Amino acid sequence: MPSRRHIITVTSSISSFALFVFILVVLGLRYTARGSGADVASPPSLPEENNIFSGYGEAKSRCPSEAPWLNQIRIDRPFQYARRDIILRPNRDLARKSVTKLDEALFPDFQDISEGDNHLASSTCLEPLRLEVPAWPETYPDASHVIFGLSTSMARLEDSLVYFQRWMSFTKARVIIVVTGEADIMPKHSDMRDLERRMRQMGMHVTLVRPMEEGMPMEMRYFSLVKVLMEHRDGRTEWAVFMDDDTFFPSMREFINTLNDYDASKLVYLGAISEEWWAVARYSFMGFGGAGVLLSVPLLELVDRHYQDCIDQSGAGAGDMRIYECIRWYSDTGLQHVNGLFQIDLHGDRSGLFESGRKIVSLHHWKEGWWDEGQLGTPRPGHATWFPMDRMNVVADVCAECFLQRWQFGDDLVLSNGYTIATYPNGALSKFERHRGLEKVEETWIKPGVIKGANNPGWDHYLGVMRPPLELEHEKIQYRFLDAWKVDGGVRQFYHHFGVNGSLDTVMELFWIREENWKVGKTP
Repeated sequence: MPSRRHIITVTSSISSFALFVFILVVLGLRYTARGSGADVASPPSLPEENNIFSGYGEAKSRCPSEAPWLNQIRIDRPFQYARRDIILRPNRDLARKSVTKLDEALFPDFQDISEGDNHLASSTCLEPLRLEVPAWPETYPDASHVIFGLSTSMARLEDSLVYFQRWMSFTKARVIIVVTGEADIMPKHSDMRDLERRMRQMGMHVTLVRPMEEGMPMEMRYFSLVKVLMEHRDGRTEWAVFMDDDTFFPSMREFINTLNDYDASKLVYLGAISEEWWAVARYSFMGFGGAGVLLSVPLLELVDRHYQDCIDQSGAGAGDMRIYECIRWYSDTGLQHVNGLFQIDLHGDRSGLFESGRKIVSLHHWKEGWWDEGQLGTPRPGHATWFPMDRMNVVADVCAECFLQRWQFGDDLVLSNGYTIATYPNGALSKFERHRGLEKVEETWIKPGVIKGANNPGWDHYLGVMRPPLELEHEKIQYRFLDAWKVDGGVRQFYHHFGVNGSLDTVMELFWIREENWKVGKTP
């Protein structure tokens, strides 16, 4: 029988060993923090699900007498102005519709807002509008089984932070970014680590790496993501996503739901062909990179095994084409086209797509053409022409999948949430509905490339039979998205129309708020 002293000695040894193991574990966690995402910021709390239906009774319109927030919008005064509160109620049995028709008007009468005056006339106030929307989830989506890869420069990445944050943060999605230099000067390691740290503090599970080889051309950097994503995948990874730095996912939850329709244990190649038939005819039935190229891990492994052979054989000038070639050469796997992924090979005014009510899972080319799409106002340089996707999409924080969802009010107004409020003068919408239908996409952009002898006039293979564009300012008046921000438990959203023929500019405001956050007497 062991003595008491022996027991104490053994116990002390066990305690010392346990302490030693604990120290090793801690050091190991610190060592693996960069790869595991342990230093990624924690998500902010979300409302509890059981609070969703705890309304505050029949709230009366707040009808504020002053609107000091108008000082925050960058529109010259005087302008015409109208506003409306929208109270949102979740309905678990309601599916997202392309368009929901309502008999009532959206806005009251307009009033003039002059310099230094934010007073609101009571005569221009309407009771809050109550809308039912599909029930919103009360947790952040879990995308830990997806790894994203892209290649871009430090400067472009810095400019894109708030846009990446909009869809990426707190989703556990892992993102590997191959960072290139400017004018062949590679960024410093310290600068890369600093940017990586800032992105992680914004809730993004990001790792920044250098190119496999300095001086690699763009198409090779894109294809090299095969190796990069293979190196950084972990035991949870089921999907690898190749994207551009101007690819935007309006809803990570909707993207994950899309992936759930496919079996990631098999060889699966997902993506979207171009909306333009000319591009499909030229580049083949492949996944176009800006919409996102999605490979199951087994298919990623297959491409990785043949990586060097594919490099040696290919002369393609684009990385997405090289991925397509490699899959075609070494497997029988064909592209499965996914509706909702959009390459956006549409040039000029893309209103027709964004006003179509279609659910957009991914979109490309948002860094061009926003402000001057409708040929109204003064063209703006640089970033001011980008689609402000981070603010256009913020309304989704209070109504989940409602971004770009449409509501028709009466016979002459359609709201495409986060994009435009469009009015149709002189009964144009009624005529338009009888002869063309809101279910068809309006062809507002530049005509497609011509393929001699083709039966497809340009877009039918993806967007269906199109309808001709309406004449702006005559058949359709667009109030374009201007700005939005979160405030008082809701989202304040603005739309703007330039005055024509000497008339004032017009600003429309919508204040979106969930029913449980609507409190009687509190000014929004």
